[in-house]
Amino acid sequence: MVQSILDAISLGGLYSLAALGLGLVFGVMRLVNFAHAELITIAAYTLVLTAQFPLAISLIFTVLVTVFVALLTEFSIYRRLRGVNPAIMLIASFGLSTVLQRVYELMFGALPRSAVVAPFLRGDFKIAGLSITISSVITIVLTITILLAMGYLVEKTSLGLQLRAASADFKTARLLGVRSNRLISAAFGLSGVLAACVALILVIQNPQISPYYGLNITILSLVGIVIGGIASLRGAALGGFIVGVVLSSLNTLLGNGRVYAYSWLFILVLVILLVRPGGLLSKGTELERV
Repeated sequence: MVQSILDAISLGGLYSLAALGLGLVFGVMRLVNFAHAELITIAAYTLVLTAQFPLAISLIFTVLVTVFVALLTEFSIYRRLRGVNPAIMLIASFGLSTVLQRVYELMFGALPRSAVVAPFLRGDFKIAGLSITISSVITIVLTITILLAMGYLVEKTSLGLQLRAASADFKTARLLGVRSNRLISAAFGLSGVLAACVALILVIQNPQISPYYGLNITILSLVGIVIGGIASLRGAALGGFIVGVVLSSLNTLLGNGRVYAYSWLFILVLVILLVRPGGLLSKGTELERV
């Protein structure tokens, strides 16, 4: 029972981090960045390919690679489409996601790649006769640390103030002196850092990496953003956590019927949206971004 609770909190924290990475970009650009899945994937591949190095070096290199790819996609694709119809941006992000999947398939092959990353985080330990996995505890600690760091950045720093201002009203923020290019690049860079953190946790749990590795968690994190409030960073984190906890709990409770876990999850999503169409932390009608 204790392990199930820890697993639910662990998965909830993981989805919270993924949703926060998506929410950062959406808050500034009103862009649903499907290519965030490919940031998680390239981070996972980098971790596997550098598994022979010490974990600290491997993780630093992974963060650098992921941030570079995130900034490259912003500079080469999204910056040139800025100001177009939001539907076009959405299609562009979906197309970019598909292209990157094909690129990864050509670079790394279609078959899964694997390696033992951070072997000291595997296994379990016992407390009062209860067996608890090390990975679940590490995931919870790492998630709390990152969320606290992101909370400090958003609430206490100049960059965080600009991100919140842009999320509330991007046009007015620009008129007040916020440099849009720098702010958007910062949002993409931070989303790359969060994608690398998500990849680390995922690879520890499942080291079988394929070109579609980040797709599932990204889609479910988008669901979490809708639940929490699509324009709120707190809502994104809360919604991602709810999705992870509910999904883990359903997998435990349903037993052999866990194949229906996603069905029950989306029924819950529909109920929440019927009660709160804008999400749990919505604050009324949102302004359209340009």
